[in-house]
Amino acid sequence: MNSCVTLICKAVHAKSNTATKISWMLVFLIMSFSFSFTAQEFIDDDHRISEQLLKKYKVNSFSISGNKKTKETIITREMDFTYADSLNVNELDRKIKRSQQNLLNTSLFNFVTVNYVLDDLSNSVDIVVSVKERWYVWPNVILEIQDRNFNSWMQTKDFFRVNYGVFMTFENVRGRNETAVLKFRRGYTEQYGFSYRIPFINKKQTVGINFAYNFFRNNEIAYMTRGNQLKFYRNYNSYVRNEQEAKIGLNYRKNLYAKHIVDVMYKSSSVSDTINKLNDNYFINKRTSISYFSLSYLFKYDFRDSKPYPLKGYVYEASVVKDGFDLLKNEDIDNFVIGLDIKNYWQIMNRTYASTGVKLRYMTNNKPVYYFNRAFGFNEFVRGYEYYVVDGQSYAMVKGNINYQLVKPKVFKVPVKRLEKFSSIPYAFYLRAFADAGYVQDKFYYQENPLSNSLLVGAGIGLDFVTYYDYVLRVEFSVNRMYQKGIYLHFSAPL
Repeated sequence: MNSCVTLICKAVHAKSNTATKISWMLVFLIMSFSFSFTAQEFIDDDHRISEQLLKKYKVNSFSISGNKKTKETIITREMDFTYADSLNVNELDRKIKRSQQNLLNTSLFNFVTVNYVLDDLSNSVDIVVSVKERWYVWPNVILEIQDRNFNSWMQTKDFFRVNYGVFMTFENVRGRNETAVLKFRRGYTEQYGFSYRIPFINKKQTVGINFAYNFFRNNEIAYMTRGNQLKFYRNYNSYVRNEQEAKIGLNYRKNLYAKHIVDVMYKSSSVSDTINKLNDNYFINKRTSISYFSLSYLFKYDFRDSKPYPLKGYVYEASVVKDGFDLLKNEDIDNFVIGLDIKNYWQIMNRTYASTGVKLRYMTNNKPVYYFNRAFGFNEFVRGYEYYVVDGQSYAMVKGNINYQLVKPKVFKVPVKRLEKFSSIPYAFYLRAFADAGYVQDKFYYQENPLSNSLLVGAGIGLDFVTYYDYVLRVEFSVNRMYQKGIYLHFSAPL
């Protein structure tokens, strides 16, 4: 533009007649006017775009499709906005994405799409939700190992420690996200029981209830830990332990991400005389049976993008458990446990993610019996120590992961129309590096278990496979502080 103006000025001052000068002057004025008009047009466009982004739209309606069984109220309960909300476009985009994640985290759907349609005349927005429901009735044939993990079982390959039977799981009962489970299991740990969970029992969908009963019995149990290894007693002709438990609980979920859970449980357990002879501190006061009541409270705030395999967000849990209230004859159980679990997930760069977790437990007991003295080696462990059991009263553990998205989430189409719920199979692969550290405090039995009261450190690399119905398969290579190496297989998210 500057070069054009210079050229025109030169032409005006050049030797020419008056008509020529007037002509060039008119050209200059026209071009100046056109430039001013164009600049103003750009300013007006920017202003209109800014107004569009800031403009508020009131949520007018929800249009839901694909929910052949699920009630609409169960779906709208997970939306990050309500009919009363007025939102701008940026807020809508953010809340739409979060609502889609919330619906997937209910485990009711394989696929969820949430979009919106704006109406500038009425300043309203219509929400459009499309879901693809899962299969809700599962006659699960049981063929599972009973060891603490698959890697421990591979050391012995003892088929006596295999369970078989059937679990009948009825999910999304009545279309209200209720779950009923019937259990019939034989083998190493026989189990017979049922459970029922109702997420909401009031109109506001804030209060839920659950109850369960289970009976267990075994021909073999671990009666002691020595050298950080479990010692077992087996009797093929009779049961060495019988247990039963009954539980009822309430949960309160006022908003989308915070939940309060209170459970009351009655539990009884008895063992054979042989167990008492092998370890007279298996139960309290050299008994062969115990019965007690337990009360627990859990607060959970879950803001993860995906519960089965999270990449972004966080989850905080705080719990308190009290075992024993002196309500039964010879109850004599007095455990008080405080727990804290914090996990964070975030994106470092394109296709690269990080996660950290801290878990703490503090237990008060004058002298815990073996039955309650559990720490690492079961549900919780430092990676690289899968073959060990570290008992104790209190513990602390820190975990860290860096994940690289080797194969981004994709969908494999199976050309089978009759199996619609299984025709689209999502999958993804992640390459992962990790490091863990943990410490278990054992005030009473550490002499026979050297890993107690010592720092446990493990690190390694892994490959994770994630697919539908919340299935995760992990293959890991780990090295622990004792320079022991191993390849381990797991069936849950790394953190």
